[in-house]
Amino acid sequence: MAQTRGNLAIREREKQQSSQQYRQKTTVVTRRVELPMREKMLYLTSVLVAVVLCSIVAWRYVHIYDLNHQIASVQSQTNQINKDIAQAQRDQQELRQDIVPKALALGLVQATEHEPIFVERNSGEGSQTPAADANN
Repeated sequence: MAQTRGNLAIREREKQQSSQQYRQKTTVVTRRVELPMREKMLYLTSVLVAVVLCSIVAWRYVHIYDLNHQIASVQSQTNQINKDIAQAQRDQQELRQDIVPKALALGLVQATEHEPIFVERNSGEGSQTPAADANN
């Protein structure tokens, strides 16, 4: 009998006999029904269409990236060519400024407007063939 500690209104607790009793458990097992072939084909087709669309979009982005790369390389080549042209123009300007002093140093005379320059026809030009010279 349980101790009441002075209170007689307490009921005695029943002993739990869970180890002696057998409790029956029921579990519901649901069997998955296989999808019909038509529905499987529909899902497969929709997945294939999605993959094709994603592939097309990815291909376009790759193409755009390639075009941007080509544009950048052409721009760098254009900049390099423009630098080369500027350097050639500077060199040309320097040569134009230096040509008169070099010619005077070599003993050449600058032509005036009133004095024509005469050049012999045979000098410096090998227009006649050796056979023509033999006949003359």
